[in-house]
Parts: sequence; structure tokens; C-alpha cells
Amino acid sequence: MLLTHGSSDAVLPAVALTVGNFDGIHRGHQAMLQRLFGGARKRGLTSCVLTFEPHPREFFAPQAAPTRLTSLREKLELLAAHGVERVHVQRFSRSFAALAPEAFVEQALAKRLRARWLLIGEDFRFGAC
Repeated sequence: MLLTHGSSDAVLPAVALTVGNFDGIHRGHQAMLQRLFGGARKRGLTSCVLTFEPHPREFFAPQAAPTRLTSLREKLELLAAHGVERVHVQRFSRSFAALAPEAFVEQALAKRLRARWLLIGEDFRFGAC
């Protein structure tokens, strides 16, 4: 599994992308990953997970954030064990949290990660709303 973070000048393959925290890789996460793999295979893309560090809830309300089920290292090991080809760890910061939805899609997803197919949960929001 390829691990990326930050921005890079390296040209990486286009990806089928899902976005989330994937803490613990429960059955719902496993179902999302299977859909991701199918979407990637069908389109000839690399499967990729975009995850955040710290968890956005830890950033906005540390006192009310849920207890982590896995460390970042354990999460990466679980994603690799489930067959994810690439994981991008995005540092969750004030400037990242402030990105407008259009900027998030254009800069983070399309340009930096080269996302060409996207799978997200129904509660996901694109950028600051």
C-alpha cells in the first residue's frame, strides 16, 4: 500500500476514492471498501482512501470527540490488510477546515489526489458549509 500525505510533485495514478475516518474498519467500512474496489476495477483506477489526522471531531471539540478505536498506525495496517492500494492522510487544520466546497473538490480531490471516481457516505460534507 502506498501512503501519501501533504502535497507532492510526484505524478501518481488516478484514483477511485472514498473519504472517511475508517476507525476500526467495521462492517460498514468493509462494505464501502468492497464498493470502492469494484469501482476502481471497473474503471482501471487505483483504490484510495482519504482520511484525516486528527479526526475532525477531535479538532473542533476535543472534549466531546469519540474515543478512537485504533491508532493511525493500526488504521493504516487495517486498510492495507483489506486491500486498499493507497491511503492519503490529510492533516486536519484550521485552513483545511475552512476550504470552500468547490476548493476542496478542485484542489484536494481532483488535483492533489487525481480522483476520477468518488464514493462517499450520506453524511459527508464537501468543505466548509
